[in-house]
Amino acid sequence: MNRHKQVTPVCSRYHSPTCETRCARHRSYLRGVHMAKPSFHVALTTAAWLAGPSCLGAQTLPEPSGHERPVANNVARGPADATSVPVSGKGIADIVVTAQRRNENLQRAAVAVTAVGSDELMRAGVSQPQDLTKLVPALKLAGVGGGGTQVTVRGVGNFAGNPYAEPAVAVNLDGVYLARSGGPDGLFYDLDRVEVLKGPQGTLYGRNATAGAINIITKKPTKDLSLDASLEAGNYGLWRGMAALNVPVSPTLQVRASGTLTHRDGYSSDGYNDDKTQAGRLQLRWLPTARLSVLLVGDYEHVGGKGPNGVFSPYLVPSNPFLGSTKDGSNALLKDISLAISGGTNPTLLPPILDNGFVDQRNWGTSATIDLDLGGAKLTVLPAYRHSDNDYLQYNPGFPVSSSERSRATSIEARLTSTGHSPLQWIIGGYFYNEKIGFDLFADQGVAFARTEPLLHTRSYAAFGQLSYAILPHLRATGGLRYTDEHKTQAGRNGGPLPALPAGYNGSPAAYYNAACQPYDPSTATCYFGLTGDLKKQSVTWKAGLEYDAGPRSLIYGNVATGFKAGGFFGSLPPNSYKPETLTAYTLGTKNRFFDNSLQVNAEAFYWTYKNKQVTHLGPILPSGFNLITENAGKATIKGAELEIIWQPTHDDAFSANLQYLHARYKDFRYSQTTVSGPPQTACPTIPIAGASAVTVDCSGRPLPLAPTWTANLSYRHTFELRDTKIDAQIGTQIQSRYFTGEEYLPGELQKFSTASNASLTWHLHGDRYAVGLFIDNIEDSRIKTFSFVQPVVGLPVVILRAPRTFGGRFSVSFR
Repeated sequence: MNRHKQVTPVCSRYHSPTCETRCARHRSYLRGVHMAKPSFHVALTTAAWLAGPSCLGAQTLPEPSGHERPVANNVARGPADATSVPVSGKGIADIVVTAQRRNENLQRAAVAVTAVGSDELMRAGVSQPQDLTKLVPALKLAGVGGGGTQVTVRGVGNFAGNPYAEPAVAVNLDGVYLARSGGPDGLFYDLDRVEVLKGPQGTLYGRNATAGAINIITKKPTKDLSLDASLEAGNYGLWRGMAALNVPVSPTLQVRASGTLTHRDGYSSDGYNDDKTQAGRLQLRWLPTARLSVLLVGDYEHVGGKGPNGVFSPYLVPSNPFLGSTKDGSNALLKDISLAISGGTNPTLLPPILDNGFVDQRNWGTSATIDLDLGGAKLTVLPAYRHSDNDYLQYNPGFPVSSSERSRATSIEARLTSTGHSPLQWIIGGYFYNEKIGFDLFADQGVAFARTEPLLHTRSYAAFGQLSYAILPHLRATGGLRYTDEHKTQAGRNGGPLPALPAGYNGSPAAYYNAACQPYDPSTATCYFGLTGDLKKQSVTWKAGLEYDAGPRSLIYGNVATGFKAGGFFGSLPPNSYKPETLTAYTLGTKNRFFDNSLQVNAEAFYWTYKNKQVTHLGPILPSGFNLITENAGKATIKGAELEIIWQPTHDDAFSANLQYLHARYKDFRYSQTTVSGPPQTACPTIPIAGASAVTVDCSGRPLPLAPTWTANLSYRHTFELRDTKIDAQIGTQIQSRYFTGEEYLPGELQKFSTASNASLTWHLHGDRYAVGLFIDNIEDSRIKTFSFVQPVVGLPVVILRAPRTFGGRFSVSFR
């Protein structure tokens, strides 16, 4: 039997502009192969292989025998799935990503990007964005209360303390930008993959991609009838279900409906740090012609429960920090300090931490992706609308904060992308973004309070382009440019405690307050003043790079890229704004496959310069008092290297190691801190500010928070082949060196060296139609800090912890 067949040339997958020239040259070498002696046959075939993948692909390749099986989809970081294509019948699977706004092989993409596929997301139990931390060493995510999520890449991020905050890492759902910190919540189900881009993406992604971008890619409707469902149960009362139904209504119309439901009790004994999520997604793909595709999407997410809550650090009960702040003695500490401040008259001057916190977050959105093949180019138009309502009461700062937030955002992006295999590849486009947000936030520190009620409006326009040209057969140059014009306004009001009556004033207090405040609210004893602001800013971001094909499966690349995070406002009389922060990144990397596609070695060295860093913290405001403010506080350098190794010595074994070295230091870092509530809460030197109840804090030379020097992810997986079934066994660990979680650098903000290991066992039945598995995460039951906020009166940080040891079982079914 002939076990050979003609296959598609690999050059069509690698998109090399020199493909046809190289193939033609080596076809001429091979014309006499079948007439040559065996030794000459081997020599010429070897020469063709060494010449590159385009020539190998033009030859006939052996078809896998009945005893061979394709490599398991989850070998590589970001396993093979609907967008993964094996290079041959064996070896590490290829992954197609859209990190550069076009489909391309991950190993041929000259950018620093990690892709995590659907199988790996399921095995890791990823149901919320914070869970990605255990999969990508460069990435840190933490719930910060009220449904918000703080995201950092290599130490660059922001504190999402209130809706004024905008992310330094852009999060996108199928190309739609999610502006709110709670936007990614509830989206992690029925996914194709998650892409994490490291470094500024200012050319193709634009605003608020200073440190990188996270692309959440959902599974799309297909032409096949299918049903996928899974059920997971575990400790802490975990029940999680997911289902996805794909229906080809007609040859030109496909529908996919999916949803998820999660119910988990809190990790803390008082019920906090729970997960109550319901979400659904409906997609419709219409193919009216061979050249036109229209994808319509609607999604809804609800996140409820009590939400995250932290504990004082150093822990009041070191043996069990998950006891919770309502049960660990925190309220006794607050009472003692209240009595000391009030002279023994007011034991609740500092409000106690109660168990009545809640989150009620409702997000929904609609979008359309319209693709039109113009012949030589593809036009993509992506209009979208995002709607977010978020109500919550949280005690994460060590005092109660309640808020009601409403956000409405519209966007549209249009791109024209070259197709084919010409030496010049290009993309041009335009982008429009418009968001209106209002919120009513009340923060009660006891010794003071703040009511912040702004109305914010952002409108942004951008034009961008990027091209790549093959200047030599194996060498390509890339250049990109983006122009952004942004306009922000602020209205509304901010309120605080009533001012002191002037000495010698004999009138009624109400008359004075009515004259001094704008306005005075006697029902809440609040003195308001108006909020104003108008910011206009134009920015140009760019990228330049080179990439070289060093071998059939080896790429070397280097680039320089810039990014910016927009400026904005905070709740105060002017001056009440801050400037954009910027980052320039220098990257040198290489991506390689060796030994018949069984070993992958990717390496990246990087050097980032970070300027005008935006720091959000409690600080003095005008006309009086203190609140969360944001200021441009300095600059930093971030340098290091990342190494990713995947080795599959046999069909049944897979090793992976991802190691990152990071040296992130502030060259100049100065910011202000209020002393209204007590002495400065920092380990850095301070200088009093003349005429103000505040100090200047100088943390120059300190490391960036959430930036451990060493991080390593290690894993091994073995497949046991049984009769008509197989069992996958996997074990892994994440190792991190020490780091600080906050910019005060207090002892309680230090996270020491830690490890968090995991293991799973999955039994696949009837050709993967059924799967039954067991899992355990954080085997060591390590207490790992992910975020901190210093309580301004107590002077201790309140820290959020990663999940403790969790375990359970999973069952999944797939019908096709």
